[in-house]
Amino acid sequence: MNFNQYLKKLGLSRNSIASCEAAVKLFVNWMKKQSIEPEQGSYADVLAYMKYCQKNGTTQRTIQNYVNMIRHYYDHLIEQKQMEINPTKGIKIQGVKRKSLYHIFKPEELHAIYNSYQDETLKGKRNKVMLGLIVYQGVKTEELMRLELKDVKIKEGKIEIPGGLRSEARILPLESHQVLDFYDYVSNTRKEILSQSKQQTDKLFVSIEGGNSLDSCMNRLLFWVRRKNKLVVNAKQLRASVIVKWLKMYNLRKVQYMAGHRYISATEAYRQNEMEGLAEEVNQFHPLG
Repeated sequence: MNFNQYLKKLGLSRNSIASCEAAVKLFVNWMKKQSIEPEQGSYADVLAYMKYCQKNGTTQRTIQNYVNMIRHYYDHLIEQKQMEINPTKGIKIQGVKRKSLYHIFKPEELHAIYNSYQDETLKGKRNKVMLGLIVYQGVKTEELMRLELKDVKIKEGKIEIPGGLRSEARILPLESHQVLDFYDYVSNTRKEILSQSKQQTDKLFVSIEGGNSLDSCMNRLLFWVRRKNKLVVNAKQLRASVIVKWLKMYNLRKVQYMAGHRYISATEAYRQNEMEGLAEEVNQFHPLG
């Protein structure tokens, strides 16, 4: 598999692939001018290339994009068994404006969000099971919509999350109180909802109104949660909080599996302190102040 095919496998657009190939070509040519084979590239070599780009007036944002593209290149070489370690690992550029950070909820705060939802109606019981999968298993909202009845392993106390276009399948344990909620939902609530709405479906979560209105039900659930806790922004924030919690409990590879991340770099993005050991080198490249 060549680099172009690798980028297509990642699902990048045609324009993104063209940009990536152009950026990597510039890097490879620079490396060869330094009498360094790209396969022998090191962390120091990538930093030196970043300094070279900076001296030539390249913006910090563009340099960050270059690093991301070079990271793809080295991931490809690793997949081809031509390298073992990606030399771009951990490199981030100082001075690049980031998006506003979410408040990361602690485990007890996530549990409190779950417990605060009290609604004994059919809709409420269904919503609480959905909320539990978000605050305990970090399930994405689109994954909730894809779940089917067969994915629930009540006797084992587990849930199987099918893979998607951008995520991998995984099997996650349920909290003990979730097992009870799931049992009640599958045995009673779901059957009543199907009976009332005259539906026949294998989907785990069904809309009382029928049709494809479950997405709007999810929006209403999150609206209710935000009313109870002003720090809640959206479901992605809750998922991020779960992943950060896992990173404090398990190794990176296990968290990658639990989060359903296709690439380890996606998991690494949640590590808040990953740059501590590299602070000196990066500050030399772009000193603060």
